[in-house]
Amino acid sequence: MPGFAALSEPWWVPVLYIVIVGHVSNLCVTLFLHRSATHEGVKFATPVEHVMRAWLWLTTGMNTKEWVAVHRKHHACADREGDPHSPHTEGLLEIVCGGVFFYREEAKNAETLDKYGRGCPDDFIERKLYTPRPALGILLMLFVDLYLFGIGWGLIAWACMAVWIPIFGNVINGVGHHAGYRNFDTKDESRNIIPLGLWIVGEELHNNHHADPRSAKFRAKWYEFDVGWVYIRLLSAVRLAKVIYARSVSAREFREKYYKRASDAAAEVSATAGAAARRAQLAAGDAAKRAHVAAGDAAKRAHVAAGDAARRAQLAAEAAGEAAVEVVRPTRPAVD
Repeated sequence: MPGFAALSEPWWVPVLYIVIVGHVSNLCVTLFLHRSATHEGVKFATPVEHVMRAWLWLTTGMNTKEWVAVHRKHHACADREGDPHSPHTEGLLEIVCGGVFFYREEAKNAETLDKYGRGCPDDFIERKLYTPRPALGILLMLFVDLYLFGIGWGLIAWACMAVWIPIFGNVINGVGHHAGYRNFDTKDESRNIIPLGLWIVGEELHNNHHADPRSAKFRAKWYEFDVGWVYIRLLSAVRLAKVIYARSVSAREFREKYYKRASDAAAEVSATAGAAARRAQLAAGDAAKRAHVAAGDAAKRAHVAAGDAARRAQLAAEAAGEAAVEVVRPTRPAVD
């Protein structure tokens, strides 16, 4: 067993450790939390699943049900009202710099957890350790880092581990819905950041994922690379993973089958709605014209009637005046 701070020198040893720990954490997020627990595109052998759950508890303290529920709601409401972390509703800078706070806020929503958190692990270790004591795992990892690398590098390694997943999660949720290229015309604003999914283990291919969320394979074009899919294939080869669903047709075929037809149908609906709107506008115009003419006719009739009434009133007033004159006119005395 190595002594205290035995791995603190040379400097590249703790740096390599940070990169490896971050890569493994990324893998556990994309393979277990994302592709398996959330979208159920792949199922891992029980020992592999337990290793990934324990690693996430030690390095992130994240709760499986919370992560799954928030991400499923993101897909259900992507880039519109209700999306927990969209740059188009909250702002790009807010998500890139503080997306984790939006995640934590939504994770407190009991309605979200009940509606979107189905099918998550609910075994003894989840109920007694992972869920009620998320901070314990992170503290245990702090002690391990301090023992292996000493105070200086130990704290640096632990701090990098603590912010690794939030930083890359913010990048995917922010930049992945703002900048990049699109293979599929999804209803949301998802983008493939770069074609090589290495550093964030395939999550860079975000538009491909949103086009077919259940697929355990994120690559769609020949020049794209999803290292997460490579790990799944390796685990499948030794019977530690079973692929439930992975898109097998080309991007063109998939787009023609699911997105071109939808786009054509949407265009047809839009054209029909536009024609109906134009007909309604014309009908409203005709109705307005008829109402204007009718109102003019009514006004003319009312004007004539008012004139007649005024003349009759004038005649009546003249007659009344004459009658009054007759009444007050003095009577001449009779001549004998």
